[in-house]
Amino acid sequence: MTKARRVVDVLAATAHAIGELMLEVAPAYLDAHQAADCLALLCHQIGDPLDHGLASRRYALTGDRRALHCTVL
Repeated sequence: MTKARRVVDVLAATAHAIGELMLEVAPAYLDAHQAADCLALLCHQIGDPLDHGLASRRYALTGDRRALHCTVL
């Protein structure tokens, strides 16, 4: 169980770092639709689905792991 929690912690930390990158491209003042337009090309280039990129962006904004539910985690 401890190993599983460590894996989840690593995934969350990685998602937060990716979310910070997403925020550089699509700042917090953009709504989800505007952010999706800005992030589509970046997500394609890094090989990450757009919904994962948007979830990571929400997680970086809020710090709430529930933003990653059913996407990254």
